[in-house]
Amino acid sequence: MQHANAHSIVPLNVPHSRSHDGRFGRLFGRGYTTWSPPGATDAEKAQAIRTFAIDEMFTDDEPADSLTPVGYTYLGQFIDHDITFDPQSSLTRHNDPDGLQNFRSPRFDLDSLYGRGPDDQPYLYDHTRVLHDGYAGFLKIGRGESPKEQDVQRNDEGIALIGDPRNDENRIVSQLQLAFVLAHNSTLQKLADAADPTVQSGRDLFVEAQRITVWFYQYVVWNDFVSRIVAPSVFASAISFDEDAGDGDGPFYTVTYGLKDVYDWSENPFMPVEFSTAAYRFGHSMIRAEYQLNFPLQGGVGKQFGKPIFSTPGVTQPSVPVPGPPDLRGGSPLPDRHSLQWDWFFDFPSSGGPFPQMAHKVDTHLSKSVFTIPGGPTPNPLAELNIRRGWRMELPPATEVAHALHIRPIEDLDPMEESLWVYILKEAAEQADGEHLGAVGSTIVAAVFSGLLRGDAFSYLNRDPHWTPAKEVVGGVPLFEKVSPVDGKWEITDLIKASGLPIDGGAVNTLFA
Repeated sequence: MQHANAHSIVPLNVPHSRSHDGRFGRLFGRGYTTWSPPGATDAEKAQAIRTFAIDEMFTDDEPADSLTPVGYTYLGQFIDHDITFDPQSSLTRHNDPDGLQNFRSPRFDLDSLYGRGPDDQPYLYDHTRVLHDGYAGFLKIGRGESPKEQDVQRNDEGIALIGDPRNDENRIVSQLQLAFVLAHNSTLQKLADAADPTVQSGRDLFVEAQRITVWFYQYVVWNDFVSRIVAPSVFASAISFDEDAGDGDGPFYTVTYGLKDVYDWSENPFMPVEFSTAAYRFGHSMIRAEYQLNFPLQGGVGKQFGKPIFSTPGVTQPSVPVPGPPDLRGGSPLPDRHSLQWDWFFDFPSSGGPFPQMAHKVDTHLSKSVFTIPGGPTPNPLAELNIRRGWRMELPPATEVAHALHIRPIEDLDPMEESLWVYILKEAAEQADGEHLGAVGSTIVAAVFSGLLRGDAFSYLNRDPHWTPAKEVVGGVPLFEKVSPVDGKWEITDLIKASGLPIDGGAVNTLFA
C-alpha cells in the first residue's frame, strides 16, 4: 500500500511535551515514568506480554454480551479511520510497533469518504451522474456479485476505490462506508432538485451537501457514539451549554468544554498517543465471534449461526457453514446475499427477538475470532500487539495516569495490568460492568473527542452548537426523517435510513426477488 511521501512517519520518540504542535503528542509527557512489563531483558519482557495475553486474555468461552448493538463496534472503527491513519491499528496487520504513522487530519471531516475532493481525486466521484453544470459531486458506488446489491466502487481486481482503503477491511465497515456515500448522494440530489441553477453552481451544491453530511456525522459521533461508550457523568461534563449565559432569558448562551485541562494544544489539535495506542482500542474487546448478516442468507442454516470477521482453520470457523466465503474479510466485491440487514446491527423499530445482535462487553477477554489473526505468530496476537505497543510507545503506568486525572486508581494490580490498555479494559469491567468505559478511559476518550470537535473551526459545535439534522430544510421540506419520532436525539440509524439501504428483512428480500 503506497502513500504520499509528504506524509511523515513518527517513530518512537513522540515528543514528551504537551505543547508540541505536530500531528502526535502526549497527554502525559515530561515527569511521568514509562510502563514496562516485568523482565530483565527485552526478550523477557516480550515473553511476559505474550504469556499474559494468552493466559489471561484468552478464553474458550465467548465473552458476555453488552447492551450495545454490534454496529457501534464498527462505527467506532469507521471513526478511528477518519481521524487517524496508523497501519498497525488494522486487525490484519502485524507490523512491529517501532513507529506510529498518521496520514489523517485529526478532525471528524470524513476525509475517508471525500478524499481530497472532486478536483484532486476525481476517481472517487461519478462522472456519468453529474449536476446541472456537469460538476461531478456525487460519490461513485459499485455493485456486488449480485447486480442488485450495492457495494463500494472497485477496480477490475476488486480493490476498493475509496478515500481510505481500510474501510474495506471487513464487510461491516465497508457497508457503513457505503451508507455514508449514499447519504451524501441522497442529500445532494435533494439539494439539486430544489436549486435554482442560475444562482447555485454544481460545486456550491456539492459543498453544501458535504457540509450537511459531515455535520450529521459529527452530531452522531458525539451524541450517539460517545454518549454510549463513556460514563454519563463524564459525557455531561465534557461539553455543556449555558442557555442564558447569566443573562436570564436573554439571547446569549455559552458552550463549556470541561476537559480542556486533560487535552489541549498550542495551535492545532494533535493525536494523543495515550488515546490512539490505548484508550480508543477498547473496541477490540467488543468484537463478536460470529455475525448474522440478513434473513435470506441465514434462512437455510438458522439465525444462531454466523460468520467471523476473519477465520483461521480450526480456530474461528463458523459453527455451521453459512453460504459464501468463510468470513467477512473485504478486499473483493460484496458476495451474493451479503448486504447487511441493518436492523440486525442497530436498534430499529423493526428489530426484534435476538436482534439487534449485541457487542461483547468491554473487559479483558477478547473473542476467539481475534485469538489468531491470519498470519499471526501466536494465539491472541491482537492483545499481545496492543500491550506491546503501549510499552514501545513509552506510555505511563495506568495508576500514574489515574492520579494525574485526579481519579482513584484500582488497587492491587498485577504488573501487567499497569499497561494502560489493559487497565482501561479492566476498569470498564469493574466500574461499569463492561457496558461503557470506566473513569480513566471515559475521561481520555471524551476529552479527545470533544477537543477535536472544539479544534475544528468548521465543526457544527463551532458554527452552530444547537444544530441538529432537523434544521436542514429544503423547499419547506425536511431533508431527513427520524427513525423514531419520539426520541429527539438523532442517531446513526437515522443516517442509515437517509442512505436508502435495506433495513429490515422485507427490504433485503426485494434485492433477491
